[in-house]
This record gives sequence, structure tokens and C-alpha cells, in this order.
Amino acid sequence: MRIKAFTLIEIIVTIVILGILSAGTFVSLKHLYLKVANSKALSDLSSDSQVVVDQISALLYDRVPSSVIGYKSDGTFESIYNLGSSYNVIEWIGVASEAQKAGYYSGFVDLNRSDKILNTIYSPNIDVSALNSVMINKFDKNSGDLALIFAGSFDDGSLVLSSDFNSSFGWHGNAHNKIEDIASIGSSSITFASTPDEIYEKYYLVDSAYAVARGADIDMSANCIKDLKKSDANTLFLFYNYRPWQNKTFCADPNGSGKDGNVTILAYNVKGFEANLVNDSIKFSLTLQKHIRGSDNNVTISKQKVVF
Repeated sequence: MRIKAFTLIEIIVTIVILGILSAGTFVSLKHLYLKVANSKALSDLSSDSQVVVDQISALLYDRVPSSVIGYKSDGTFESIYNLGSSYNVIEWIGVASEAQKAGYYSGFVDLNRSDKILNTIYSPNIDVSALNSVMINKFDKNSGDLALIFAGSFDDGSLVLSSDFNSSFGWHGNAHNKIEDIASIGSSSITFASTPDEIYEKYYLVDSAYAVARGADIDMSANCIKDLKKSDANTLFLFYNYRPWQNKTFCADPNGSGKDGNVTILAYNVKGFEANLVNDSIKFSLTLQKHIRGSDNNVTISKQKVVF
């Protein structure tokens, strides 16, 4: 009785065919994996970038007009209204907006009841206790760290202070001629440490400066950055709780003394960040990039936003 069996050639041919099919299946699965990974990375980057631009725009919305600057690691800075794309660090002075929205101060002056001789302006309905509470909760500071900027022509948002700009807001060790130091705040009055050059009917109470920058453009060896543990040149940081009118700068300033304040991480994998001006409004752009494991390509997404 003869038993049928595969010949050696048949077995070899079968093994070769199975190998070809397996290789094709592997390639197909790899392409499918890369397609799914690309889609997920694109979705994640889109979501992350949208959150970041919304956060930055919300902070910029409550800025003092014309206080925004572009800054370089060599110590030079310029008004946003003369800004070039080479400035990848932006800074601005923020208004104590939470307190104003809550009604703890009005932001307006009764000029008839103010006393220039006593360096005092009359501003009704100031809640000093509430101002202190907001500052403590927000920055662990008190109302003594507030300063005042009269609105004047700042309201149009497009004033360039020309040669006087460097000495207007106290940026990076310069004078703060446009920021008034406050000696005391009463229930309906604000007294200055010295006589203001001019008084307007509207003012901003300012509580902090802010800066946004990538790790590539700051001092990554600063202690405040080291405390964050996971960060690199492509990490986007937000610096806050520092006051140029007190001769302070942000804690990872690559060129300057008086480093102060706090820092938090806005995003990772940020390949580019810059800001400029479009029709008197601030436009900033953010580019995020993520490498897909097993691929030679990166997934990249860019977002832009304009803040009026």
C-alpha cells in the first residue's frame, strides 16, 4: 500500500509562498499602523495646539495695550508694533482683570475729587480687602505689589513710544516711566509714591508681567526650569508672577538680573513660536511636531490666532 506525501520540492515551494504572504501581510499591517498612528498624532497635536493658543490669547486679551514686546536672548527687545519674526519670546504686562470684573475696583478716576498735591486720585468703590484676597490667591502677593498705568492713548492699542519705549514699562532693567508706583490704596482712593506726570480718567491696575518662550530661547539651566524635570528646547513655557516695575524679570531670562516669578509648561514638541502685528492686532503662530515610531516622517501642525 502506497502512502501519499509531499515531496521536498512541494514543501519548499509552500514555505516560499507562505513567506511571501507573511511579508506582504507585515507590510500591510505596518502601513495600517502608521496610518492610524498618524491620524492619532494629528488629532492629539490639533487638540493640544488649540488649548495652548486659547490659553495664550486669554492672557493676552487682558494685557496693557502697547506693553507687549518681543525679546531676544542677547538682551534686545522691541515693541510689538515694530516687531520682526526673529523675536521668538514675547512679554506683556497683565491687568488685574479678575478683580475688576468682580467689581473690586472701577478703573476710572473722578478728576474733580482727586488731589494732585497729595498725589492721590479718587476712584470710587475700591474693595481693598478683596484686592488683597485676589492677589494672595493668584500670586501669593498682596495689593502692595500692584501698580497703576493711566490709559491715555494706550486705549487705541497702537501707540509706539518711539525713543521713550525702552524706559516706559521697566522691561529688563530699564525705567518704568509709564507705570506709577502705588504708596497706598484706600476704599475710594489711590495714593502714589511720587507725583504722576499726567493723570487720565481711566487707568489699569497691573498685577504681573507674562512671557511665553520655547526652551531654545531661554536659560534652560535656571533653577525654575530644572524643577520642572521634563523639559527641553522644544518645550513651550509660560512665565508669570514677576514685575518689571520692581526691577524684576522672568526666572529663566537668558540675559539679565533680578530673575523672579513662576513658570509652567504650556506644551511639548513645539518646533516654532513667534508673534507679530496684523492690522493693530497681535497674531501669534504655534507649530507642533511629533515623531511617529517606525516612520521616517514627522506629523506637523501649525495654529495661528489673532488677539484684538
